[in-house]
Amino acid sequence: MGKKIILACFDFPPNTGIGGRRWAKLAKGLASSGVEVHVIKAEPAKGYENSEWQDDINSELIHIHVLNRTYPEIVSHGPKNVLDKLKYKIAIAKLKKIEAGTIYDVAIGWKDMFIAKAEELIQQYGITNMIATGAPFNILFYASMVKERNTNLNLLVDYRDPWITAENYGMKDLSAQRMKAEISKQESVFQQADVVMCPNEFLLKEIEDTGVQKPASTFRSLPHFYDPDDLEAYLEPTSGKPQEIKLVYGGAIYIGLEKTLNKLAKKLHELNTSSPDQVSELSIHFYTPHQQFASIFAGLEHIVHFKPTIGKNFFTELNTAKAAIILLAEHNKNYLTTKFYEYLPFQKPLVFMGAKGYTSHFIKEHQLGHVLTDHFNNLETVLQSLRSVQVPSSFSLEKFTLSYRVEELRELLK
Repeated sequence: MGKKIILACFDFPPNTGIGGRRWAKLAKGLASSGVEVHVIKAEPAKGYENSEWQDDINSELIHIHVLNRTYPEIVSHGPKNVLDKLKYKIAIAKLKKIEAGTIYDVAIGWKDMFIAKAEELIQQYGITNMIATGAPFNILFYASMVKERNTNLNLLVDYRDPWITAENYGMKDLSAQRMKAEISKQESVFQQADVVMCPNEFLLKEIEDTGVQKPASTFRSLPHFYDPDDLEAYLEPTSGKPQEIKLVYGGAIYIGLEKTLNKLAKKLHELNTSSPDQVSELSIHFYTPHQQFASIFAGLEHIVHFKPTIGKNFFTELNTAKAAIILLAEHNKNYLTTKFYEYLPFQKPLVFMGAKGYTSHFIKEHQLGHVLTDHFNNLETVLQSLRSVQVPSSFSLEKFTLSYRVEELRELLK
């Protein structure tokens, strides 16, 4: 009989939302290897389209269990008019009364439902493994409560972001009392979880260092990966416009990247004035939901283009581009993101923009592309290099695949 697990992932497909892609893929891989996966997730948020990763979870061994959303929609979506603003203030006041820690965790109110559903599945199917991924981090806390009540359960928790040291989720501005409540939740996780995982060693160390007592958990990384099935249809060589130097970026533009984008805009303005021939063939495309950053490039619309996200069709754009852009701010400069792994099979040069760290060093060390930091003074050199034919890197991709990562995860199951 194959292994059976519970996977707690708040925005698992068909929901859109951060974290869905990572665990839809891993669920797909686990199911393909014979593991039965019972997913506890939230109902889709109103007004959102289905996840582009929904096809990955079409398996007889993946079972979806949906819990109602309990977080106030007026807070998660924001007020749109005067009446909404009043409702928003009331909702915030209620959240402050019922929640001791941050009030900006969308799993608030899930505790009783989650514990009941998890224990029902444990009893009904004889499940001995549970994986919980956060943010929202209350899910990890609720999972630790399930483990405390079911001591034979093998609990793996997956951090996709920092918790106590987070810049978002309301953590940065917490009072000392509310921060104490969050630390107490994490201490429960550290004492109950068998394994604490996250996508890289740097984040893992940052998380472990926030512990107060000696953790009972084992800490180990479970890096991101790419799924060859996603890319197969896009990897046929495709030529773009021969003279065009097309750079593409796909995805969110995170907190702290305004500084980097301003540096790029300043350098492009300088070149556009002093050496227009240097940028006459340059075309930079940002496919992102964060269109507000387009204003940084006012006057450069003939060079820099902001467009809505286009899902997997982005790979078609990447295939016709000269290079792929990697954007990392100070707080995630050491993280090899999902996009990093997905770009590698295309053997396109990576153009790194942001804070120097492990990722920029990795790109340089393995000759995967170019690094633009400081004031982008080497932009002209990079553009000149991109005009010529690139020699594909001999960098091995084997350890970056979904199947490789699934085998690492299976080893942690009991």
